[in-house]
Amino acid sequence: MDENVLGGLPDFDSDFESDVGPATDPGTEAVPVAEEGGLDTEVREFLTAFVKTVRAAQLYVQGNPLLHQFIEDLKRRLNAIWDRVPSLNLTVYESEIRWLDSQVYQEKLGGQDNLAFNLYRDGIRRVELLPGVEDDELRQFIDVLRLSKTLKEDEDDLLTLLWNCDFSLIRYEYVDVLGDEPPVPVPDLSQADDTLPALPELELSPELQTPTLREDFEPSLYFLDEADVAHLQQELLREWDRPVRQDVTVAVLDQYELGDEERRAEVVDMLRQMLPRVLAEGDFAKASFIVGELKGIAVKKQEDAAVIEEVDAIIGELSEPIVLEQLVKILEDGTVDPNSEALATLLGALKPQAIIVLIQALPLVARKEAREQLMATLDRLASINPKLMPGLVTADDPRVAAEAAKIAGRLKMSGTAEPISGLLKRPEQEVRLAAVEALVALRTSMAGSPLMGALTDESRDVRVAAAKGIARLKYSPGAQQLEGYIKGNDLRKRDLTEQLAFFEAYARAAGDKGTRLLARMLNGRRYLWFKYPSQMRACAARALGLVGGAEAEKELNVAEFDKDPMVLSAVHAARREPPEEGESDDDGNEE
Repeated sequence: MDENVLGGLPDFDSDFESDVGPATDPGTEAVPVAEEGGLDTEVREFLTAFVKTVRAAQLYVQGNPLLHQFIEDLKRRLNAIWDRVPSLNLTVYESEIRWLDSQVYQEKLGGQDNLAFNLYRDGIRRVELLPGVEDDELRQFIDVLRLSKTLKEDEDDLLTLLWNCDFSLIRYEYVDVLGDEPPVPVPDLSQADDTLPALPELELSPELQTPTLREDFEPSLYFLDEADVAHLQQELLREWDRPVRQDVTVAVLDQYELGDEERRAEVVDMLRQMLPRVLAEGDFAKASFIVGELKGIAVKKQEDAAVIEEVDAIIGELSEPIVLEQLVKILEDGTVDPNSEALATLLGALKPQAIIVLIQALPLVARKEAREQLMATLDRLASINPKLMPGLVTADDPRVAAEAAKIAGRLKMSGTAEPISGLLKRPEQEVRLAAVEALVALRTSMAGSPLMGALTDESRDVRVAAAKGIARLKYSPGAQQLEGYIKGNDLRKRDLTEQLAFFEAYARAAGDKGTRLLARMLNGRRYLWFKYPSQMRACAARALGLVGGAEAEKELNVAEFDKDPMVLSAVHAARREPPEEGESDDDGNEE
């Protein structure tokens, strides 16, 4: 090997063979010796993160958001290192990795995740990373290390995989591992004697001197009968169908429950990697099994605060945004039954911080069953955390504010009436509409005044929803204001649906007191012999049907002979729909 090739590299105890050029040029300025807490710390942290990334690449499928975060973290650390050195030259030993004179990585021998041992075992003695490696080759290098852990004896080794990648920004030096082994001794056959020693004659016992008969090997004497064969087949099928992965999970959880503090820490690390992985695979049954077992351990170890804290932290990771987004995506794909018991167990373990993430993801879920399951989960989380709801109602995000208002309305959270009323001043139409629906659902005395104010909203949908809400609540204090609306000219310029909503609101709020005005609008005349417009008369007929009573029925009988088809249709509809009966609201009005 050319001496100039290793001119810019530190000396080693053994000879190397390199598949690429020099790791550093002779003219490059020498890198200063690493100081404690300086660049060697950054290199040490980079290698620690690198090992975790290789482990993550084994656990997560390609394209997983968690794996992407690991890769981005490595790039950030490398960019910080390139600001201080032209390259990262690492020396590999059997149980450690060194940078210059500093030990930047150390692990016990024999571990599957021991980066130093895995490189050293296949002959790699030095690795150099050059600027730009983070763009593409770093990811390939991680994949190579991941594959090397799954190779069989008859497959390529790590060195072959590196050759196939043909890296340009990752340089490495290696030794011929087989060449380091001592030569196999070769015996000297020049003095060998070709004659074979004489063997002593053997005397057979009387038992062995008897002739061997075919009947002595009758196979039926040693073969299994049909019952035994059927039993063996049944046991074989049972063993084949045995849930091995679940048995392994149980064994791991047993180690957590019965092991010491060090063993428990190892199991916690395994479980934190296992839960996101099984969720990414859509294996909700296994994930719910793990969660259920952890809850059982927490119940048994109620006196151990450390165990309860660890279990709560592991289960709490289910409420992380990345995990929840993956869960919602799986639900939307339709690969999991939204009504399954396993999914209910997982959703039941979510923490309060999951409310915002689920609310933001809810509009993206089109499947009816999935939406119902998520809404039930939101209702459960809100019901056990009522103090969070006022803050969510006033959130800056329109989706969060609107959905939180709907949840508060469904759960009859009267303490949120004031912040929900404040939503009527928001510029977003969907937020104001959700506020109107929530105020109607709350059925409190505080809802009437905000709803009356919403009758003048700039949005037609908000006005209609407010009018229908007032009709549903039978808000009698608003009768006089509603009378002004149906007498005014502005309502006549609007469509039939909105006009009918206002008339129905007036009929419910005024009751029998509104019969006289509605009768005049239906059968009376506006100016001299001119009647009211057809739409207004039709709305008055429908309103009289809601008021009910003898006077209302008398006016409807008069209108039965009207020549206007729209009015006749409204009269018939009013008689088919009897006045609603229901429970009374907070003001004492019957509904």
